[in-house]
Amino acid sequence: MIKFFRRIRYDLMSKNKTGRYLKYAIGEIVLVMFGILLALQVNEWNKERNRKKAEQVVIEQLITDLSKSQYELENIIARDFREARIRAQVLRAFWKDELPDDIENYVWGGAGSRVYSPVLGTAQSLINSGRLDILSSKELKNNIVAYVEIVGYKLKDINRYEESYFRTGVELLREVMPGPHESKDYFNARSEAYKNSYQYRENLNWRPAVIDKVPFQSDLEQLFENEKFSSAYSKLYLYHRNTGWKYEDILDVTNKLLVALYKASNKYQNLGEQLENSEHYLVFDAADLEILQRVDGLLSTPSKWNKNDDGECDDDSANNSYSLYCALVKASEEVVGSYEDEPNRPAIRMVRFTLNKYQDRRVIGNTVEDWNNHPDTTFEELKKVLKESIDEVKKQL
Repeated sequence: MIKFFRRIRYDLMSKNKTGRYLKYAIGEIVLVMFGILLALQVNEWNKERNRKKAEQVVIEQLITDLSKSQYELENIIARDFREARIRAQVLRAFWKDELPDDIENYVWGGAGSRVYSPVLGTAQSLINSGRLDILSSKELKNNIVAYVEIVGYKLKDINRYEESYFRTGVELLREVMPGPHESKDYFNARSEAYKNSYQYRENLNWRPAVIDKVPFQSDLEQLFENEKFSSAYSKLYLYHRNTGWKYEDILDVTNKLLVALYKASNKYQNLGEQLENSEHYLVFDAADLEILQRVDGLLSTPSKWNKNDDGECDDDSANNSYSLYCALVKASEEVVGSYEDEPNRPAIRMVRFTLNKYQDRRVIGNTVEDWNNHPDTTFEELKKVLKESIDEVKKQL
């Protein structure tokens, strides 16, 4: 090709055709410039194509991170509010002339605290490395930066609650309760199970399997006359309640960013538009719908509903009468082969989410079990919860 153009130039020059040669030279320059510009444009197209591919990889990684955080935050919130309700049971007993019969079930130690941080690795890496520009949406960039900042502020509050409420509450509790309130018979009744524990087998047990006495045994009646005991439970109550609220705030911004990422994703764009005005932000598949429909079938009549859930499902299967929990377990095993506990399938989470709207002071500890067993819970309400859950899954599918 170069020889061809060179021959043309020599031919024009040898024949003294200067005008034509100039025109040819200009044309050749234009052609070269056009080639360079085209090459640059192709290079830009390749860069943009690679950027878009990298952008989608980052978006999907962020979706994975936030989806994991979403589930874990749901569990942390449930834990904190469960603890807050238990503390509230104890605090309400101070206002009674006589202690409730079951109050000893809710009097225990400081339980535990855990400051949970959502999965921020990908988001922080983008910010710290200056790679946020890989995202084409300015709004999405701003949302990611704001999300990391908001989570940081909320976690500072939670750490402050742990210091000012939880730790001081536990210290007060240890001061007024140097020993447990349970009786000798209570501990000895559990001696066989205790012998199977890891600590006992490793000779690390701090108490004998069979005891002669309970050292420093606390008296429940006296505890409820003790101002420090009340103060301890007040602090623990405030810790779990306020922490639960802060984690709800974090879950809210997590869900909103997750929807924005879905909408920016080529793979999940339609899902993002569906979830934009959702209350639950859960992502379902066909198996979720089948599980809930089977649960609805298992609990087809009042006679097939076991209203005394004890967490054990073998007897439910034998009697063909299921608690809500055991129906969820059986349906999950039939559809997907197992009851997925960590994390729960979206179908299970949908039922829990729906139950939150119908708790009506029926839940203290385990949401599904307490609601199922409560005297005020009716079969009609049970079917209503299942119908609403099924309808929500159908909307998305």
